[in-house]
Amino acid sequence: MSKIITIKVKEDLKISALKKGEVNRISVHLSDNALGVPWRLPVIVVRGNHRGPTLGITAAVHGDELNGISTIFKLLETIDPSHLKGNLVLVPISNVPGYLKNQRYFSDNVDLNRIMPGKPVGTTSQIYAHHFTQKIIKKFDYLLDLHTASHGRVNSLYLRADLDNEQTRTLAYLQSPQIIVKKYDEQGTLRSWANENGIPAITVEIGNPNAFQHNLIDETLDGVLNTMRHLKMIEGKVQDLITDAVVCDHSYWIYSKRGGIVDVFPGLTEQIRKGDVIAKVYDVFGQVKEEIVADRSGIVIGKNVRPNCESGTRILHIGVNIIAPEAEDIPGHD
Repeated sequence: MSKIITIKVKEDLKISALKKGEVNRISVHLSDNALGVPWRLPVIVVRGNHRGPTLGITAAVHGDELNGISTIFKLLETIDPSHLKGNLVLVPISNVPGYLKNQRYFSDNVDLNRIMPGKPVGTTSQIYAHHFTQKIIKKFDYLLDLHTASHGRVNSLYLRADLDNEQTRTLAYLQSPQIIVKKYDEQGTLRSWANENGIPAITVEIGNPNAFQHNLIDETLDGVLNTMRHLKMIEGKVQDLITDAVVCDHSYWIYSKRGGIVDVFPGLTEQIRKGDVIAKVYDVFGQVKEEIVADRSGIVIGKNVRPNCESGTRILHIGVNIIAPEAEDIPGHD
């Protein structure tokens, strides 16, 4: 059995005060719960012996999106602090109350990733988000924010990134994902706040909620390590950045109009055409109430897998306006 190391309790993250060449595990006070007891954020800081950037990796901003946790744990097993340049700041569970309740939202049923950077005085989720951004995220030079699909849905391994920004475009291609959505930052997201504050950030969507999918986790880990090689935090050759990822100008969901029992047909990363029947909604007697048809051609990014369906349920997440990037647009390509 491995030796259990005592976790240090802190009011703030002060990277410079932590030991170099070591893995530092600390618990940072963000806000208080209804018992008057602090919500403490688990933070792992790997400090290198040599100067370099600070790369932050956050997981479980939505409390049931767990693949990023395993990605962080596997990264810890891979990195030798004595050979690291710069700092790794790893937050395996960003939304502690949501994780404990096994739900997407914070304890007040608010989506943390829609209210960043929060407020110093406000609702319980706003206060937590404020201290999360101010005590933790603002210390980063770069951010990889790890997510998955939400409850009842499944995702491919895809990215949300602003490809018009050179730094975030580079981060995106370093991951070698299946799909990239050329998505501008949505107000209130962690990615948006970080980019607005000079911290290049992308969102990595790793498959499905409430599970560890080790094939996708391993692919994500490869992307993280490739990022660290590019930033010269670890030794090694950066993997070829020419990728077969499908780049979409934007994406959207197709919704059901009728309620009932839904069967969604296309698979993840499957190309669909305008006019294809993508799902059928049945009543409880097996009669078809609605055939849902694709209104545009595109690629399947994510889909609903929960058969019980109300009117207005999200059915299929489609990436459209597929772009074939020119070689000179791909960072690192000569």
